[in-house]
Amino acid sequence: MALAWSAASADESSPHYYLGLQGGRNNLNNWNADVSLGAGVTLPGKVNLDQGTQGGLILGRQTEHARYEIEYQHGSFDLQAINLGSQTQAVGGSGHYDALTLNAYRTESLSESISGYLGAGIGFGKTKLPGAGFSSGCHCFPAASGNGLTYQLRAGLEYDLAAPHKAFIQYTLLSLPGPDSGSNPGVEYDRKQIGIIGLGYRYIFH
Repeated sequence: MALAWSAASADESSPHYYLGLQGGRNNLNNWNADVSLGAGVTLPGKVNLDQGTQGGLILGRQTEHARYEIEYQHGSFDLQAINLGSQTQAVGGSGHYDALTLNAYRTESLSESISGYLGAGIGFGKTKLPGAGFSSGCHCFPAASGNGLTYQLRAGLEYDLAAPHKAFIQYTLLSLPGPDSGSNPGVEYDRKQIGIIGLGYRYIFH
């Protein structure tokens, strides 16, 4: 991030601004948790998830070798099963996450029409998982939500379609705060890092 900011400061003569959007798939397939059953009893648990969709909007500023932007991302996923000890049960429901970050990238031209970028972002995120329980009567995974620090690393390739249009493909490693039911008995999920492969579009303007 420091490299990107330094490059931007050194090349203030030709700044451009841009709007963009991106969408893709996340690799969420499980989420570990500590499940409290009351009376001081806590067991390791897990929810199995179905990989979901991800989308985002960006507004930024770029110079010859740097970009910095504000980005909003939203992702969703579906629950498939809950696991506690030796017990597993299929369940339904869906969860989601939101992230608002400030990002900075170092950019380099790789050819006349292709460039690459590498950078990071930091900001605020929210996560939410629905409640689920076993048919035996134990509602061991109540609804949970959380918010807090979110950060990400990102690398991508961008193709010049025709001025001022650009298309890109990127991989993002996003770290999200773990949701918590806030109750006892209840459930507390770990912080989660997820990978996201996405495609996107940027429109450049002065």
